[in-house]
Amino acid sequence: MTTDYESCRNNLEKLIDYYNTASLSRNEATTRIQLIDKLFFECLGWQSDYDIKLEEPFNKEYTDYTFYAPRQILIVEAKREGDYFELPAGVNKIEISIASLLRDYPNVKAAIEQVSNYCQTRGVPYAAVANGHQLIVFIATRNDGIPPTKGKALVFSSLDIMLNNFQKLWDVLSKPGIEEKKIQTLLIGEVLQSLPAKLSSKISGYPGRKKRNDIQTDLQAVSDLVIEDLVNLRNLEVRFLEECYCKSGALAQHSLLTKAILQARYSAIFDSQAPGPNISPAVDRDGISPELLAQSVSRRPILLIGDVGVGKTTFVRNLIKVEAATLFQNAIYIYINLGAQATTSSDIRTYVPEEIKRQLRETYYVDVDELNFIRAVYHGELEHFAKGLYGAYRYTNPQLYIQKEIEFLEVKVSDKVQYLKKAFEHVVKGRKQQVVIFLDNADQRSDETQQQAFLIAQEIADSWPATVFISLRPETFHSSMKRGALSGYHPRAFTISPPRIDLVIEKRLNFALKLTSGEIPINSLPSNTLVQFTKLDAIIRSFLYSLSYNDRLSEFLDNMSNGNVRMALDQVKSFFGSGHVDTRKIVDIYTQTQSYLIPLHEFLRAIIYVDYEYFYPEHQQSLITNIFDVSYSDSKEHFLLPIIIGLLSSPIGPGSEDGFLAIEKVYEKVQGLGFTPEQIDSAIIRGHKNNLIETGARRIPQPGQAMPYSLRATSVGVYHINRLCHLFAYTDAIVVDTPIFDTSKRREILDVSLIVDRLNRAEIFRQYLDVEWKRFENINQTKFFDWELVSRALRSDISFVKRKATGN
Repeated sequence: MTTDYESCRNNLEKLIDYYNTASLSRNEATTRIQLIDKLFFECLGWQSDYDIKLEEPFNKEYTDYTFYAPRQILIVEAKREGDYFELPAGVNKIEISIASLLRDYPNVKAAIEQVSNYCQTRGVPYAAVANGHQLIVFIATRNDGIPPTKGKALVFSSLDIMLNNFQKLWDVLSKPGIEEKKIQTLLIGEVLQSLPAKLSSKISGYPGRKKRNDIQTDLQAVSDLVIEDLVNLRNLEVRFLEECYCKSGALAQHSLLTKAILQARYSAIFDSQAPGPNISPAVDRDGISPELLAQSVSRRPILLIGDVGVGKTTFVRNLIKVEAATLFQNAIYIYINLGAQATTSSDIRTYVPEEIKRQLRETYYVDVDELNFIRAVYHGELEHFAKGLYGAYRYTNPQLYIQKEIEFLEVKVSDKVQYLKKAFEHVVKGRKQQVVIFLDNADQRSDETQQQAFLIAQEIADSWPATVFISLRPETFHSSMKRGALSGYHPRAFTISPPRIDLVIEKRLNFALKLTSGEIPINSLPSNTLVQFTKLDAIIRSFLYSLSYNDRLSEFLDNMSNGNVRMALDQVKSFFGSGHVDTRKIVDIYTQTQSYLIPLHEFLRAIIYVDYEYFYPEHQQSLITNIFDVSYSDSKEHFLLPIIIGLLSSPIGPGSEDGFLAIEKVYEKVQGLGFTPEQIDSAIIRGHKNNLIETGARRIPQPGQAMPYSLRATSVGVYHINRLCHLFAYTDAIVVDTPIFDTSKRREILDVSLIVDRLNRAEIFRQYLDVEWKRFENINQTKFFDWELVSRALRSDISFVKRKATGN
């Protein structure tokens, strides 16, 4: 089928000739085949093989045409050719108010109401009624708070009118025009969403900085020192790795995701649209995969693929210092951190050779800039030089000969990359040692730098006597394989899955206790550090005790980190120095009783509010999402993101592979609940941005662009809908960030600070959502998220907190 503008316009002219010469009386079926099909598939650029479903059922009703791009976007109701649309006599303009059509023309009214009902029950935005030679096009489902009947329709009263106004017809009804929402712009204009003001907009100084007292400030600094900074000291590195390293790939014990999904973490780095190379786990049951070490003879870079924070750097450090220590003791290995170390270098092709030279000099006492070393590297070529043009000066004019020899060597070493290759060949031959180069944290740099890093890795692996490892995120790997530096190569890739979060935290905190207790002596620390070590020691012991006896705390860390070790450790550190935690109380109780069980809500406050007085979702360190926020003026959208997450994680949802659900299934189900594609787009984008949803092939969903082919819920998303929204602590925070559509309830939801007032406010908010849920017309079809169950759990938690707070 043709899709270009000019060809389609020519096809409309042919259709008009056919219509004018044929003298047939067509019933609806014939009209569809001979006229409507030709109009849409030959004149408007739609593809009959995959853009459309005919007679699609929904609630025992069948639509004539349902068009997809890729979600349900347009429903066309077909009428027989003889069913002429009565239109205002003498009116030549195409735009006509829908209200006048409904009021004055009964046959048009019936057709519009029929297709409108189909659209509104399925969440399809655009509708058309066609009889083969006349068209009425309008927006049937709006999300700007205005009823569709208050809008306008585009009426094409004949095929000739369509041809004379073909550009407008193309803009509003062709596949490209529909995808670009031209009809929306033409009939509505640029809609600025008018949402009810959030409570946060009325709070002076929002979000407000939370002050820390002296103890909290000191503990924040010392926890950074003990938990993160000191473990990077070279003299502690081996001991830290031996005591704290946790093997990657062990499944989380408290994750709300199934084991099958956890095991399939990297199953959809690629998809059918972008197939990838052979990918294997870097770790198996017995430890480091033998295949990984066997690849050391490869002439290609060895890629280590892992998400942010899963421990790629720690994996490499453990490989060098512990797992394969014997191998690396007999090798020359160069570790280059392209993240922290190289951020000040704009030219990575200059930085990498210079860093290699520095490490050779400082670690292996090989100074590649030393004249004697250079002469040794080019010994054979210097002997050949002596037989050449300047050889005669060797004895007759030694100074000139040396000058020419130096000029010769200067040219050789000016190509730094080529010279380093020769230098390594010389070292390997002389020392009989293998060379291994690690390029780590390339994924912390720009896309361009990452592409350069791989090209450097490829060049070194291909021509140097060296094995090269380079670590990348799956997103970088996928985009580079598809259209970047990796597209021309076929590298071998190994995936690094996260370790068990609870074991990482337990081992890291026990290691920290050896520092705070003095078992591992730390010299040259500030004089007041030892005082703070005592307080930190008490809090760490309280936290370890709580991890052992409070599964809700372990469950939070497991699910909200989603395998990101760095994020989990940051959460723990945030708690230790948070202004929202009564640190003095914890230290005093633990000192007296040698136990303190940290309740989930106490830990939650540190994570929800971070450094602010109020919940502030725009903070870059915020891990908490307000799942009840909305993008459009539609109160049922409070439940849209939870419904999508529930659908993606539901065992009763449509079948999927490795937890991923095809995007068209998502739109089909959710539009069937009355949400428009724009609303669903917005919810998916927000869910992905906040790590509640992940996409197949790691594609990033963006406004106005094609959506990823498949989606899957993350443990963060599942925890939000199955745990967080059941809690008063969560509701108390996000209430300031949620638009309230009910004017009377909005007046009752105020900025309050006393616990009793906050509890009452949370109850008002819960009742508000109860009412909005019951207004949800398709509530009985919402199997994937049930607000009534959530509401009962939330009411119970509010009552529990109220009893604890008031003693009643």
